[in-house]
Amino acid sequence: MMPSSRMSPSVVQRRLRLLASIGLGIAFSAGGSVVERSRLAAADAHWNGACPPTIPQHCPPSDCNPHVYPHGPMSPSAPVPPSWYHDSIPLSPGMSAPMGQPSQPFDPPVTDDPSETPSDEVPPAQSENDPPAAAPDDTPATNNFDNINASDFQSSFASTQSSFSAAPTVIGDFAGGGFAQFNTTIRVISSGYAAGFGSPNPTFDLIAPGGSNFPDLISVGPGFDVAGNDSFIDTYDLAEPLPPTDAPLAPGPGFTYDGGTIVYTNGSTGTDAVAGDPLDGDLWYYNYVYTRSLGGIGGGGDGELRPVPSPGVSVRRVKISENYSPEIRDRAFFNYSFFNDFVGGLGDISRFVVGMERVVVEDLFSMEVRLPVAATYGSRQSLNDAEARDMEVGNVAFIGKASLFRGNDFMWVGGLGVSIPTADDTEITMDGFDLVNIENKTVQIQPFTSVLKRWGDWTAQAYMQLDLAANGDPVHVNNNLNDPGLGTLEQVGVFTDSNLMHLDFSLHCLLYQRAQSDNGLNAVISNAELHYTTTLQDADLITQNTFDYTALQNNFDIVNTTLGAHFVFGKKNDFIVTPAMAIPLRDGFDKQFDYEALVQVNYLH
Repeated sequence: MMPSSRMSPSVVQRRLRLLASIGLGIAFSAGGSVVERSRLAAADAHWNGACPPTIPQHCPPSDCNPHVYPHGPMSPSAPVPPSWYHDSIPLSPGMSAPMGQPSQPFDPPVTDDPSETPSDEVPPAQSENDPPAAAPDDTPATNNFDNINASDFQSSFASTQSSFSAAPTVIGDFAGGGFAQFNTTIRVISSGYAAGFGSPNPTFDLIAPGGSNFPDLISVGPGFDVAGNDSFIDTYDLAEPLPPTDAPLAPGPGFTYDGGTIVYTNGSTGTDAVAGDPLDGDLWYYNYVYTRSLGGIGGGGDGELRPVPSPGVSVRRVKISENYSPEIRDRAFFNYSFFNDFVGGLGDISRFVVGMERVVVEDLFSMEVRLPVAATYGSRQSLNDAEARDMEVGNVAFIGKASLFRGNDFMWVGGLGVSIPTADDTEITMDGFDLVNIENKTVQIQPFTSVLKRWGDWTAQAYMQLDLAANGDPVHVNNNLNDPGLGTLEQVGVFTDSNLMHLDFSLHCLLYQRAQSDNGLNAVISNAELHYTTTLQDADLITQNTFDYTALQNNFDIVNTTLGAHFVFGKKNDFIVTPAMAIPLRDGFDKQFDYEALVQVNYLH
């Protein structure tokens, strides 16, 4: 007998019960998932702001979620967002995952009683998958260049107030350039005819303008027979004329008598000696010279040092590493430097620098402007008067700085500065007439790079800059230095500054740090620095007849050290005062000042 194909009632009943159970389970699971998604979405709705990109599962809330409740900022004891309890954020239909979070499904918790409504309360006890509690506010944290959301002195190296402790400024040492010398000799010649009397050392009376101040000229020495046709003396040296006399005297202060001669001409024509026996009243031709050396370190020829400025003494060139940090930040700053006993007889100099740095691209690029002003040796000098001192506005510098690499404890930046000629021209006069004029036309190109390395409380920086002259300064000289009133200024050349290289090294140590910032002193950072500046070629030289113009020294190698400290104030650590002292380590012209006392102020914003 063939078996029947009809199933028994018991088998059918068992299969129907199995299908019903599966359907009921699917319904409960779907309902629980929807309820859980709705609960978590409602709980997270109490948080303000957008979620950060990727919230680490086990990161303390105070560090990795900046959200706050409507009633105030999140504290370590505040409940954490409900969605933190899962590897992914549950979504209800139509919702999209927050940035950085996956949207794959997960198994929500289901209560034993399906009719029980899930509670919004967060379980008081943390499981092993729960995020750890937030660290106390005074827990020290390390600085990281690549975290821009951390609080001050914890981890920010970004363009905010929090960057200074981890990337403090180099203080600097530079004197600012603008030191030069020119050398020329003014020769004032007096010549004419005079009647001679007496022998063997005759004295002379001028025919014109004449007068009663006899003798006007006096011969010295044994004399010579220059004509050579007989044994009679026809040439004598002359002593310097002294008052009372009708002979021309020194034309002014600083002139020295450079000698002269008188020769027998026996008439008012000719300047060469003739043969014959001179008689009383016969005519002689005289010629003597007064000279004055101008410029140079020896100055005006009157026994006093007379330095000569080039355009912008101590405010001509900018060293970017002064009050400099590799960090890209918004700030305004002010520098004051007092240079004691400046080289070349320039005396004491007070220099002021005002500047501002602005972020163009966050953490990547900033622009800066600097304007130096100094109470210094004036750019306008009269050789008839004492040395003039004045407030001199220097050359303005524009500086672009770019971040090339940023790590947790290392930074590398590079940039370019351009200094444009805004300082005054140099003008030197005598007797109210122009002698020398040097136009300020040079544009300085200043590429630089620097690195910063940090470990613990210590920070080290290294900096290199080139200072390259893109062009030169036209030099104009009076074409009649012997009688400037009869001459005019003519360009005799273009003077180009020597190219420079700066190397700077600094070491910083965080000596004191307040755990919680307030409006008082919050940190003290020490600075120890070593600076080296050298010329890359010999100094330029402009020469025309007796006139020379060049730098104060052909080459120099300057080594200075600077010691100081940063004092950080303000609740946002945004006000920094830096006193310091720079000391030269070399002598001669490489020692450009006895010491430099300086104060720098930074305001971060």
